[in-house]
Amino acid sequence: MILKTFIIYQYKLTKLEIVSLQNITLPFSSSEPLSVFFSRGSGIESEHLVDIVLSDTNGKPIVAIGDLERIVYPRSATKLFQCLTLSSMNPEISEKEYSVICSSHNGQKEHINIVEKILKKNGLSHENLICGPHWSLEKNEFINQARKYTQPSTLQSNCSGKHSGMLLLCKLLNADLKGYEKLDHPVQKKIVETINFLTNKNILDYPYGVDGCGVPAFSAPLKIWGQALARFADDKKLPDSLRNGKRLIANAIYKEPFFIAGDNRICTAIAETLGNKITPKMGAEAVYFCSLNDLGLGLVLKCRDGSRRAVEFALGQVLKLLNYNCLLYTSDAADERSSVDLGGRRI
Repeated sequence: MILKTFIIYQYKLTKLEIVSLQNITLPFSSSEPLSVFFSRGSGIESEHLVDIVLSDTNGKPIVAIGDLERIVYPRSATKLFQCLTLSSMNPEISEKEYSVICSSHNGQKEHINIVEKILKKNGLSHENLICGPHWSLEKNEFINQARKYTQPSTLQSNCSGKHSGMLLLCKLLNADLKGYEKLDHPVQKKIVETINFLTNKNILDYPYGVDGCGVPAFSAPLKIWGQALARFADDKKLPDSLRNGKRLIANAIYKEPFFIAGDNRICTAIAETLGNKITPKMGAEAVYFCSLNDLGLGLVLKCRDGSRRAVEFALGQVLKLLNYNCLLYTSDAADERSSVDLGGRRI
């Protein structure tokens, strides 16, 4: 499939208007989601709806597009908050290690080596990880794995860094390693405390379930996640331990961007290009968190149908609106990848 055109539309009442996001006046609000259309020739082939919030620490939306009350499971995007629970305790962790603990990594050898290092130096084993194995998220690495006819290991799971961090948190809390993924385990209780503080809510009042890697997956309205991420971004207002922990995370991802994702991944591209201005994190089913550290704002996007390609294009549009300049790498289809600028233009 070759995408000839990328257009963003927005519905207002019954009229269809093309919206140039870079020309809107902030603050901007629309009750309708952003519609991302992909065309083939002169016809529209696919449509995806994206809800977006850019929030300050008081929960005031600077950009509000779509349903801010819509329940969202950020999935792996909450790794920033999960890792904050660990970093606030200031253990001996390198920048590469922090970056990979926050990551949904490609399972490339560099990622695996760092996960192994975390485990070894803390007297832990990959056998303690409950995340399970899966093939690499990166196309070339996946092909190499398939050619070798080798079963992927738990270390190659894109969540192996997070799980290694949770095992380390077990040791810091003097908690049993067994069952660390359970909601009633001290590790998960401590993580819930962190998320409750950032959201200013009891996160367990909203629906929750189990993530693909086996740990709890929390949900809340889009606007709540936006405010929580803004509080993460505007760290001057955090307690000392959380502020220091947040800065450890942001600096690590800035200095070691490869380890937050890997080759051909947007999180790595943003961290490489924009440095400490933005701390990015994607989540499954087309969620994006961007901690705008330089502005003290939280940006959250969610594509309703889980389309990664659509949310990536929408992310580019919003970052362009906010005058961030970098080249993003996005997936267009299962068998094609292309580079796009922040306006969504094919290059």
